[in-house]
Amino acid sequence: MKMRIVFLLLAAAFSFVTCKQYQEAQLETRTRQLKPSDITAYHPPIQLTIAWVPYEDLRLIKTKKDEWKIVKDDKPGKKGNLPMILATYPNSNDTIWIDMNTDNELLGKLIKHSLMTQEPIKRPFGEFFDMAACQKCHPPEVKAKLD
Repeated sequence: MKMRIVFLLLAAAFSFVTCKQYQEAQLETRTRQLKPSDITAYHPPIQLTIAWVPYEDLRLIKTKKDEWKIVKDDKPGKKGNLPMILATYPNSNDTIWIDMNTDNELLGKLIKHSLMTQEPIKRPFGEFFDMAACQKCHPPEVKAKLD
């Protein structure tokens, strides 16, 4: 009799643990399904292009603000090409050159804020983030970590 009770308790515990793991796995793998017909509007696109800018007798130096600056090189005869990201906004005159060494997190945040708020990226980036703040589009009662 005791063996039967122990067996039933073990079976119940095993079922509980197994079912709980299955439910958690289902929650993790659930994704939202969208149909193209459900989309009501799109924001204007941003086009990112890599441009190779030629230089001669120039070199890059890092400034105190952790940005790169092109200056005249003391050693003549130096030639090369410098990669840059050109962000353009179709149907607009807004463009901006973004350095290739821009931190990935910063670049992603610039693109996300520009796409979501429809504000073109501008320098200095701190002022751009103030202008393109997520809170300007969302009501104050929305308590989400948007930045």
